[in-house]
Amino acid sequence: MARMIKSFLLFIPCMLLSEENIWKTIHDKREYSISGVALFKDGYIVVHDNEEKQEARISYLDKKLNISKLIWPEPMLPFDLEAVAKFPNIKGRFIFMESTGKCYETFIDQKDFRIDLLRTFTLPKLKLNMNLEGLTIFQSAQGIVFIYGDRGSDLRASTLFTAFFNPKNNEFYDIKSYEFDLPKPYSHKRNIADLTINSEGFVWSSATSDPGDNGPFSTAIYEIGKINTVGSFNPIHSSLQKPLMVFSDQKVEAITFKKRDLILMTDNENFGSTFLLIKSK
Repeated sequence: MARMIKSFLLFIPCMLLSEENIWKTIHDKREYSISGVALFKDGYIVVHDNEEKQEARISYLDKKLNISKLIWPEPMLPFDLEAVAKFPNIKGRFIFMESTGKCYETFIDQKDFRIDLLRTFTLPKLKLNMNLEGLTIFQSAQGIVFIYGDRGSDLRASTLFTAFFNPKNNEFYDIKSYEFDLPKPYSHKRNIADLTINSEGFVWSSATSDPGDNGPFSTAIYEIGKINTVGSFNPIHSSLQKPLMVFSDQKVEAITFKKRDLILMTDNENFGSTFLLIKSK
C-alpha cells in the first residue's frame, strides 16, 4: 500500500481534495522522481530529469501507481527530460523535451509500450542561460501551438513562449514571449516547473522552491493566462497573479488535467516522487 504524506493547502477554487489532501508515494528513490506527465491508456507517461547512463528517462505509471521504466529506442539517451506533451489528434504521439529545448517526437505503442523515435527538433528563440521545464501543446483553429517556458530563478524572471508549429516541415512561426516573476514561492524560485491547459483554455503553471536535493521544497499553482480558440495567449496581469493553491514539502514538476480533475506529481529529489488527485466539484 502506498505511504501517505500530508501537505498544506491554502486555497482551491471549484475543486475538492481527494482523500483529504493526502499525497501518495509513487517511489522513494531519486531515479524515479517525476518532471513531467501526460495521460496514456488508463495511466500516465512520466519523464525523469536523470542525466546518468542507465537511469530511467521515461516510465509508465498505472492507475495503482505502479511505475515501470520504458526503454529508449536509441543508444544515445536524452541529456535529461523535463516535460512531455501529447501531440494533438494523433493517438500515441508524444513530444518529450530536454531542459535544453531539444524535443523528441515519438510514437508509443499501446500494447507493448515500444517507443519509436520519429524526429527531433529544437524549440526557437531560446537563450543560453535558459533552463526549460514546462511544455504543453494546444490545438487551435489556426494550427498547433507550442507553449513552453524557462524555469527562471531568484535573479531572472521566467520567459514563456507561444509558437505555432507546422508538423509538415518542423518549422515554428508567429513566436511570442512573455515574462513572469510570480509572487510565491519567495526564494529558490522556479516560476515555471511545468505547464498545462484546462478545458477552458487557461494555462496553469507550477512554481516551485528548490533549495537543493534535500529541500525543504514548496509549490504554488497558478493560472498565468488564457489561450483562445485561434491560438492567441493573453497573460494575466502581474498585479492579479495569485496562487490558486500552495503546498509545503512538495516540489510539483508534473501537472495535467484528466477531464476536469487536476493531477499533480513531484520531483522531490532525494525523497522520490508523490501523487495527488484533486477532483473538480
